[in-house]
Amino acid sequence: MTMVWVLLTCVAVLVLLMLIPLCAEVEYVQDGFHLTLSFGFISVPIFPRKARASKQTQRKKETPTEKKEDEKKEPKEKKNLGAWKEFRNWLPLICEAAGELRRKIVIRHLRLNLVWAASDPASAAIGYGAIQGVIGGVWNILDHNFHVREHKIVVDLNYEETHPQVSLKAVLSLRVGQLIGFGIRYGMKLLAIQRRQQHGTIEGGVSHERTESSH
Repeated sequence: MTMVWVLLTCVAVLVLLMLIPLCAEVEYVQDGFHLTLSFGFISVPIFPRKARASKQTQRKKETPTEKKEDEKKEPKEKKNLGAWKEFRNWLPLICEAAGELRRKIVIRHLRLNLVWAASDPASAAIGYGAIQGVIGGVWNILDHNFHVREHKIVVDLNYEETHPQVSLKAVLSLRVGQLIGFGIRYGMKLLAIQRRQQHGTIEGGVSHERTESSH
């Protein structure tokens, strides 16, 4: 009986863990972009990271001669943008995954504060009217494609400033069970496409060798 209770407890814990939402807090303010992931009571800052800042300070301390020596040692990698035929094979899966993920993500909180300004009052007034239409169109897209629980969008006009100022904060959530199921399902589809591509390249190489041997 104790073994049965242990198994039931483990199953209950797994079910509870899969029901806990995984949240992403996205914030953009004047000092830059911030991204934090949270699972239950655990929050992990993803960007910016302190380690990257320390690396940047180390790079600043390097002398120009050291940088030149490093550039000589490290060969420049050629940029490979990939073939369109390969990307075309992945495109249907990307669209399908984006559509399903869109229906699962919940925007718990959305806050946008925009203060519009320009170099002169006339340009500020014209831009304010145009940005109101843009914000309305963006909101219609979000409301149609996502489930938004709470939102607050404020657009103000300031004749004293010369540059617009914006701050954005959004909290998105997705249950762990949904994320695991999504990853397993589309991971298998991704492997299937990859196998078909490898099988096609092998067959193409064999047929090419046969044509050469016949000549």
